[in-house]
Amino acid sequence: MLLATLDELKTFLEKVDTQHDNLLESILTQVSARVESFLNRSLEKTARSLYADAGRSKYYLPAFPIDLSSTLSVVNDSTTQVINSDFYVWEDSGLIEFTQIPSYNRPKQLSFAWTGGYASVDVLPNDLHLAVILQSSFVFRRRKDIGVSSISLPDGSLSVNTPTELLPEVKSILKQFRRAPGGW
Repeated sequence: MLLATLDELKTFLEKVDTQHDNLLESILTQVSARVESFLNRSLEKTARSLYADAGRSKYYLPAFPIDLSSTLSVVNDSTTQVINSDFYVWEDSGLIEFTQIPSYNRPKQLSFAWTGGYASVDVLPNDLHLAVILQSSFVFRRRKDIGVSSISLPDGSLSVNTPTELLPEVKSILKQFRRAPGGW
């Protein structure tokens, strides 16, 4: 899923020509994938399923927000669990919290089926959208400087961010949307 549009990136870069459109689309694709990887979650809205071991009260699903207007199914050891009775859902953080910790009997004892993610780039949080545009414009502007980490000048030297790393301000924005590494 592209997390920003070509027109938005071109507006930010103040580009009106079409000379670099293919390159900019490629950069948007790569930065979008990099951001999803950093966030440790899937952003595109789709139906999903997941198996997990029991033994904890909290499970963070890898795609959210969770769409409660679609089917949400939680099964523990062949028994369908009931929302707001057996477990609670925090849609915006992807959290399923059981009222009682399911006892571990066997691997993959819990199954989750849900629809999660964002339907389109238009419904992404503004900060997330901005982070992708900032990083994409930085990669575009620095695409010829790959591998350069410092520049020596007559009056001193200058350290620079490499275009392959996420900018510190982009990381700062993304941290609020990040799913904890390890996922649970």
